[in-house]
Amino acid sequence: MTALTAADPSRLAELRAKIDAIDESVHRLLMQRAMVIDELIEVKGTARNGAAFRPGREADMMRRLAQRHQGHLPLTAIEHLWREIISTFTALQAPFEVAVSTASDCVAAIEAARFTFGFSVPVLPCESADDVVEWIEEGGDRLGVVMLGEQAAAWWEGLTTGQIVARLPFFETEGREAGAPALVLAPPLADPVPFEVDCLIVSGPTRAVATLTASPMLTAGSAETIAAEHWDASSSLLVATTDAAALQSEAKALGLDIRPVGGYAAPFRIHG
Repeated sequence: MTALTAADPSRLAELRAKIDAIDESVHRLLMQRAMVIDELIEVKGTARNGAAFRPGREADMMRRLAQRHQGHLPLTAIEHLWREIISTFTALQAPFEVAVSTASDCVAAIEAARFTFGFSVPVLPCESADDVVEWIEEGGDRLGVVMLGEQAAAWWEGLTTGQIVARLPFFETEGREAGAPALVLAPPLADPVPFEVDCLIVSGPTRAVATLTASPMLTAGSAETIAAEHWDASSSLLVATTDAAALQSEAKALGLDIRPVGGYAAPFRIHG
């Protein structure tokens, strides 16, 4: 006799009833959340000034989620469910689309977009990161996902009004689902917040750029080169840093051009 057939039928019925009750409660709470969103839309009106994506608020929500999470249910599974909820309700307030570059790994790119923005938001596959940037620069209610592993030209140089607003994945852990590194791009945000990590474009003569990349700040300091393009006599870097002022000072001392191009919330490392 198996453990299942040996189990107390009344106890099984009781546990299944608890699950059904929990499922009903979750559904009712989601419907209540939708009603609150309706009230929010009424209070705020339909006028918007920029993309509705709020990466700072989402990062704060994700950190609080991680801090209260317990049990053996994977945190990344909760993250995906939560992001589906956030994206769906954001789209109810202001419908948006997501363009994603599929040049390097189509499956990984689509996974990153769907894991982060869910299945209620239209996803537009693009042939390259440059295409995503061009689409973002047109403005409107849209986001873009560019994979950091893509072998592409200096797409970041095309960002003028658009900017980097998030880095994926937010929860970092070994062997996680949808774990390919990527950046989220957006037109100017409706509710911008200061970034914890700033992104800057550094460009100029290759020799001066090489001097900067060999500096302590970039080799073992507060800055990281997350993308680079080198030509015959010049180079362009996309650098992430927690000390933008120091990076700007060092770059300018070398005669390099440097300009901010957004940033993101610091990723949350999951140990164990």
